[in-house]
Formats: sequence, structure tokens, C-alpha cells
Amino acid sequence: MNMQIELIPASELADESFNIVINDLKPRETYRVEMFLSDYYCINAPMLLTHDVLWKSTAIFVSDKNGIIDISQTPSCSGSYEDIATMGLFFNAKPLTNRKKKLPNSLSKIPLLDHFFVEIKIIQGNTVVAERTFTRHYMSSQISHQDIYGKHFQGRLFYDKKAIKAPALIIVSGSEGRIEKAQNIAQLLSSRGYICLAVAYFGLEGLPKHLERIPLECLVEAKDYLRQHPQVDSERIGIYGRSKGAELVLAEESIFNDVQCLVLNSPSDVVYEGIKGKWNSHTSSWTYLQKELPYQKFRLRDYLFSKLLKKSFPKDCSARIDIGQMHSPILLLGSTVDEIWDASSAIDKIVSHYKGHHITFKKYHETGHMLTVAYQPNHRYRKDWRLLMKESKDSWLATIHFFDRHLKKQYYKSYGNDIKSNSFPLLMGSHSERLCYCLTSN
Repeated sequence: MNMQIELIPASELADESFNIVINDLKPRETYRVEMFLSDYYCINAPMLLTHDVLWKSTAIFVSDKNGIIDISQTPSCSGSYEDIATMGLFFNAKPLTNRKKKLPNSLSKIPLLDHFFVEIKIIQGNTVVAERTFTRHYMSSQISHQDIYGKHFQGRLFYDKKAIKAPALIIVSGSEGRIEKAQNIAQLLSSRGYICLAVAYFGLEGLPKHLERIPLECLVEAKDYLRQHPQVDSERIGIYGRSKGAELVLAEESIFNDVQCLVLNSPSDVVYEGIKGKWNSHTSSWTYLQKELPYQKFRLRDYLFSKLLKKSFPKDCSARIDIGQMHSPILLLGSTVDEIWDASSAIDKIVSHYKGHHITFKKYHETGHMLTVAYQPNHRYRKDWRLLMKESKDSWLATIHFFDRHLKKQYYKSYGNDIKSNSFPLLMGSHSERLCYCLTSN
């Protein structure tokens, strides 16, 4: 037998689906297909899980009458998943150990983590009858990177050296404060025509050690850096913030309101107390002009009340982020079952206080706080993995389409007919009264 293992389509970006087709097998016979992921960084995995841990998934298939296993059409009989699912093997891969690593303190020592390997083995009985390894990339081959050291932030810039007056994005991740998760998102968005600056705002040498009294100037400085970059169109800059990073972005933009659009993933509508190690800091998370922003104090009884009764505890009005002057277009993404904080009610509050004309939101009901990159395995939640995968894909595509709509000059020229015919349902939220996506104007 001269077996062939193909990944279809040939695209190598890690946030895109792929199908596995195995040809020239014996007709109507049982085979075990094993997938191994090596050098794999998963944004949904614990921060301390070392990226050189091997991930694995398995599925049992019966070849068809022509000796073909097409994973998009051939059902898995058993293994890591059952039935037909094109990305079933990938999404259900799990690390074989929980070996941990010590995180580097220096930006220069944080690896790029820009690609990983997918090994496919076809096994009949105890014999490996075919195998092949493919490479998947978090960023396209034309993208370069550069480490940036500012006074209040450190970052990693991802850019195409041939880009001329390109739109730019700042990427800010959550309460880890570091670069790894922001970098993962920035790499993928840079592969879609953006110059992306992944920002670390604490936790590295030269930055605050803990999530307390972080100056909003870290984002001001990051924006100034991009505006002065010779390849960036200073009139087309957006910001993506997730979790605590979304709180930081909203707080800063409520004062400056000077970018073209915002994506806030799992946001907060208030400033929360900072975190020092594992404890609350008794200070605000953020400062501006060296003055602490009013903040919501952490009270254990309120937290337990909200978890036990599944209700929001009353928030300190003085800690609420005043967005009354904001007019930049905003996309809000969040979950009704967020296990970290009540992003759902925060979205409602932000929508109700927004006075501009372009705000929309999408709420999800299976995935919790980790609404991240499409197709990346997410084993934090013991729910229907198909729904988890669907929601992560939906939120990621909504993010891409939103930035394209507001930052790319050619967006309407390329996609105008699709938009007017509403074939991009991902852009549409569920709030019919205040939702202002003027799909046939602008």
C-alpha cells in the first residue's frame, strides 16, 4: 500500500480548520488514527504548562469501500470523540503530562511560540502503517517581530516589512499581565493585514511586579509608539483587550477615547481592586497621573454570595468606569456562565451607558471566561466540546470581521455586497434596541 495523508486545505494558520484525508487503505477495515501536537502553545492551557509537553488525541475509523478515511465525512467509532467532526481530533487533543515550567522574567527570554507540529499516525492492530507530520503556524511567513521597551510597557511588535500605512492593533491580555497570551492573539491578527503590538503591563523585569497601581499611561505610550511608526496609518488604530486587559482598555479609553475601535472580550464595567500575589492589594488596579482610580473593593462575602446564589453583588458606583464620552465603535464579547466575574451584566451596563452610535455585543452560553482563539482545545469546561468549539470560532470570527469593518479601507469594496445582504451574521448582536451597525451606510 502507498498510503497518503493529506491536510485540506493547505492553509497553515492555526486558527483555521483543516480536514484529514487518508487514501489507499484497505476497504472497510478498522484503523486507529492518532494525532500528536508537539511544541504546541495553547492559549487555553494553564500558563505554567510547558509548551514542549506532547498533546495527543485518538479516534477509531472504518475505511470506506474505496479505502478512504475522510474525517469530514467518516464517523469516529470511539476514542477522544465520536461521530463526524472535521476538527474533532484537534480540538480534543490533551496534554500527556502536566509538567510545569518557570516563566521567564525577561521579555527577551520569552520564546516566540509561532508554530507547532501535527503528527498523524495510522495504526492497524499494533502496526503503524503510515505517518506524516505537518506544521501549523500562528503567524504567516512574511511577518517579522521586534521587542519594544517603553517606560510603562513592554511589547512585541508583529509586522510585515512590506506594509505601507497599514492599520494597527494593540493587544492586551488578562490578569497574568505578561506577553504570551497577547502574543498568540497578535500573531494571528498580524497575519490578516494588521501591525500588532502585544503589550505586557506587569510581571516582567522593568515593569510593576504585581497587578496593582498600573499606570494607564502604559496604553497611552503604546498608542504613541504606533502612531509614530512609519508603517502605521495613525488614523486606523484599534485595541483588543480581554479579561483584566479589557478593564484596562475601557478605563483608559474612557479618558482618551482616541482610537478607531475597541474589542472587549469578557469585560468589566468597573475598576476592581488590585492583586498582590494571591491576595487583594488594598489599592486600585490602575492609576492615572499617579493618582489611583476609584475601585471596587474585594469582599469575600460578596464573592461567595455571587457564586452560591449565581447573582451579581452590588457594585460601588464610584468604581464604575464612566464611558459617557466614548464614541469609538465597540464590540463586546462575553459569557453568561463566566466563572471569573459577571461579564454578562458588565456588557449590559456598558451598552446602557454608551452614547455613541456603533456598539454591539455577543453573549455565549457554554464557554466561560476563556473565549479565545478559534479551534484551540479548551478543557477548562466539562461541556459539549462541539458547542465550545463553535462559540470560540464565532467570537474569533466576530473579532476579525469587526476590525476589518472599522480599520480596513478596502473592507466595503471587498465585502460590501455580503454585508448588505447580511451574510455576516456574526456581526449582529442580540440587543435590537441599541444595536447600531448601519450595514447599508458608512
